[in-house]
Amino acid sequence: MKEGFSLVRSYLLLLICVFIWAGNYLARQFLLKEFSPFFLSAFSLTVISIFFCLLASFTKSFVQIQRRELVLFCFAGLIGLVANQIFLFMGLKYSTATNASLIFSLSPLLTAGLAAVFLKEKVTRQMVIGSLIAIFGIYLVLSVRGQFVFNIGDVLLFGGTATFACNLIFVRLLSKRLSPIIITTYSFMMGAILFDPFLMIGTNIDWNHSMAIWSFAICSVIIGQGLTTLMWNEAMNDIGAARAAVVLNLQPLMTMLLDFLIYKNTVTVQQMIGAALVFTGILFSILQKSTVRKGPSELMANQLAEANAIKNKLEGKVKNLQR
Repeated sequence: MKEGFSLVRSYLLLLICVFIWAGNYLARQFLLKEFSPFFLSAFSLTVISIFFCLLASFTKSFVQIQRRELVLFCFAGLIGLVANQIFLFMGLKYSTATNASLIFSLSPLLTAGLAAVFLKEKVTRQMVIGSLIAIFGIYLVLSVRGQFVFNIGDVLLFGGTATFACNLIFVRLLSKRLSPIIITTYSFMMGAILFDPFLMIGTNIDWNHSMAIWSFAICSVIIGQGLTTLMWNEAMNDIGAARAAVVLNLQPLMTMLLDFLIYKNTVTVQQMIGAALVFTGILFSILQKSTVRKGPSELMANQLAEANAIKNKLEGKVKNLQR
């Protein structure tokens, strides 16, 4: 009975994370009405880096890094985070949250392609088939009356997806020695350090916004990128990486639903079929990948171990405070 309750709780946590991530695309579109894409990029990097710095400090996770790792962190910060955030916010300015969620859902397939080129990982027939199914699904979503409509916003979102996939390659290289929380913390710190000065010097920032807007912006970053990451790792630890990946692929469908309910953007039958094909293609590739490897990837395994370590450290801190 207790195991059944734990399983339900884990799936509920995963669904909450996916729901928040789906809604975060819409939240970013709302914030773009108040702030510029460049400011929101820097703001997100700064807030989330402070969050993970506090977490790493509280759990005493900081370690000294090597020179090669510093170079990788610079690339991860500039390409995987700064460029990624700029592409994302600029893309959302000209496209829809639904398109953003669907296009970003292709990141595992792009990562697999980059891993095959740079890390010499094997690309199987099923991964190729799954990629083709997902790409055809994107074609259906972006097609209007039989014509392929590909605006500047969608191009920028593909750029964001590509830079995100690059970041995952950097993470894999760094995860050989460092823990996921340190990789996340140092990457965001490096991105904020490299990007914030240029924004402060070259951009006129309007600070005259209401407290409600600032609170919403901060909460969207901390909850949408910080707390949900911890929740996801905890739940994934209980049910496994493969099952968690299945739940993760519900995100585009949730974004499409929220986009319809909040912004009244019409969803056609063709777009729904396209979204289903994207879901099917990515799921086909992911499940096959985990089956061939007979378990989660090395990065996923490290994330599970790190989630346990963080959980144990936090529980120990709480017990000490209670005493």
